Amino acid sequence: MERMAAPILTRADVTLDKADIAWLMICSALVFLMVISISMVYSGLGSRLFAITLFKQPLLTGAMISFQWYLWGYALTFTPGNTWFGSLSTANGLQMSPSDVYSTNQGSSVTTSEGPSVQHLPELAFALFQGMFAAFTAALICAGTMQKMHSARYLLFVSVWSAVIYSPIARWSWYSEGWSHQLGSMDFAGGTPVHIASGAAVAAMSIFYFFESNGWQRAYLHLSSVTKKRINENLPWAAAMWVKSWLFNTSPWLPEYKQTDIIPGRDYEVYDVNQAIFGTGLLWFGWFGFNGGSALGANSRAVSACLATHVAACTGGTTTVFLHWVLKQIYMRSADYEPREFRRLTAVHFCDGAIAGLVAITPGSGYVPVSTSAIFGIVSSFVVYMLKPLTSDYLPDDELKVFLIHTVSGFIGMFLTGCFASQEVVESDGFSILTTASVSERLGNQMKDAFAGLGYSFSGTIIILMIGRSIMFAVKWMRSDKTKKRAANAWSEANIFKFGTDGSPAIQDRLRARERHTWEDDAMEGGIPLRTPDNDRGPSPRQWNRME
Repeated sequence: MERMAAPILTRADVTLDKADIAWLMICSALVFLMVISISMVYSGLGSRLFAITLFKQPLLTGAMISFQWYLWGYALTFTPGNTWFGSLSTANGLQMSPSDVYSTNQGSSVTTSEGPSVQHLPELAFALFQGMFAAFTAALICAGTMQKMHSARYLLFVSVWSAVIYSPIARWSWYSEGWSHQLGSMDFAGGTPVHIASGAAVAAMSIFYFFESNGWQRAYLHLSSVTKKRINENLPWAAAMWVKSWLFNTSPWLPEYKQTDIIPGRDYEVYDVNQAIFGTGLLWFGWFGFNGGSALGANSRAVSACLATHVAACTGGTTTVFLHWVLKQIYMRSADYEPREFRRLTAVHFCDGAIAGLVAITPGSGYVPVSTSAIFGIVSSFVVYMLKPLTSDYLPDDELKVFLIHTVSGFIGMFLTGCFASQEVVESDGFSILTTASVSERLGNQMKDAFAGLGYSFSGTIIILMIGRSIMFAVKWMRSDKTKKRAANAWSEANIFKFGTDGSPAIQDRLRARERHTWEDDAMEGGIPLRTPDNDRGPSPRQWNRME
């Protein structure tokens, strides 16, 4: 995405293209629709015990992060400073003038006879569009809180995460002073800042919760036994051990493993498939603004990005359905066939594949020809489908597979962008220039950016969670009588996440969704049903007061 900037200017002599402004405003609204869409996808695919929170939380998160973006997020990301942060004294989104102009350029040393290629936009429009990206990224992380974290605690966490994790990654990928951009990496619409970073954050939350709820020893034994079991079931390893035993007349070496029990309560049924499908369709629709708007104008590059986005999503969804059908036919003819492995509806697999294709094409939609966009959907959906059992073993608390669908597909997209980037596509907007580099150099730059985003987001999220737990421990310890027993209890009770005495998820909605339009009273939380067969009029005024 060509979002690099010269210093903020107030220039009345600059002519602005009204079509570009209108397109950017429309795309901003489409990206905001994605925040609402992710609410439907998460609540539809998640547990019914947490469906209401998953439905409301992305919108609440998007609103809070958007306001934070205009206070300091935009200044930290897109104003002069260093490769990590901008200056808070330079710009405030709420104080910008309608006459402020944002000048975009390629940020490279390549010039034409007229000078460097430059496009001008109203800075308010640019800040609005970028704010929607920050809001959507924060909304993606909501999946990591399912039955683990209260909404208020999550909002505090994601506020810090957006400022110290998202802003630096977005800056180094898109701003002219960012090290990754100066290196020559290509990320059109957020492969690293949005998808890799958010998926890594959810993975960090999942691992942190897994170790906290199970205890460090049981969690380590479980991961060790899973690894040994995977080694034994690995076909190349088994073949190598068979050859070794045949050549040297020895028994094949297989690591011994003992299956360990982890905390219960992780299996759940999909709440509402129809809602998930509708949310995926809205997400698909909004993605045209997500990728097409990243061209920052109504030009041929935006058209190419929109069509590439659509083709990748189509091939991703259909590839997953076809693969699911083929594997089912194969397993039905084997003695080890278990119908439970294929009991999930095909529509759920289609949603996963379509979203994986959308994620994969995101970094390359404005760089690669439409003719190669189908490769992004096919490869990403195939890898996501095949790695689901593996991620279920190692990330059992990432129930919605955010790391797999977003981070893994983001890596695939970054890699394939380096392979298929085209000068013709990049220059079709009239002001961008593709830096001259070999395919191997491009791939190296792409992977440096992707791995840097993964490592920074994962480690930064762990650090934020540890700091939060330390603060909670300090508060609990100060309120205790400071005996050794109380101090030890204070540390064990200072949890960012909440789980029961057996380690199982302990947070549920007060009003639990039973069916699509009915609610189930949760006596443990003191909830009041909105409507029941015996009470068609809903709660009384007294009950409403109790609920409020």
